[in-house]
Amino acid sequence: VYMATMRASAANVAPMVYIQLLVAAVIGMTFYGDWPDAISLLGAAMIVGAGISGIGAAWHLQKFSPDRSFAILEGRGDIGGTWDLFKYPGIRSDSDMHTLGFVFEPWREQKAIADGPSILAYLNRIADERGIREHIRFDQKITAASWSSADARWTVTIEHGDGHTSPLTANYVYMGSGYYDYDEAYDPAFPGRDDFKGQVIHPQFWPENLDYAGKRVV
Repeated sequence: VYMATMRASAANVAPMVYIQLLVAAVIGMTFYGDWPDAISLLGAAMIVGAGISGIGAAWHLQKFSPDRSFAILEGRGDIGGTWDLFKYPGIRSDSDMHTLGFVFEPWREQKAIADGPSILAYLNRIADERGIREHIRFDQKITAASWSSADARWTVTIEHGDGHTSPLTANYVYMGSGYYDYDEAYDPAFPGRDDFKGQVIHPQFWPENLDYAGKRVV
């Protein structure tokens, strides 16, 4: 943090860049600097989640610590996180993609407020072009994690797609799993819901072949 502060002051950088430098120094992954040792001290790394956060973390590990092994554990069968999970019509970003997108892969599409499929295509292309997909282990969900100070190591329990479990160790665990519960989505109760005669559909579990043509939708 001190190094980031001094460099930012010396360079007289803009306030937002200054803040990003501080945050980058704290988490050990800088977007701007020449500090590869920040990550190389961590040893083998485990990234949880193959969404936008996990893919970004993987690129930074490749860039600033190319000699360190890492794996991305994804509980589902594909990459994309939020942008692969939600399929309801009209899904789009609520932030412009010039801000939400990666600094190493600027958003170049026409629409800055992008739709879900475009964002998912962006993530898939980066995973393939940057050699990230080969590090992803699909259908591997972390159910527990234990830290050993004596060994300076994490041990996590992985539940595989077929139901069996296995342990995996790493010196560093980066959580890029998002904040949605993929299995049990938040489902708020409200008065009169049980009296409604139509369909009630949760956007997280949008039916693939739902026909809503000619219907009134609230």
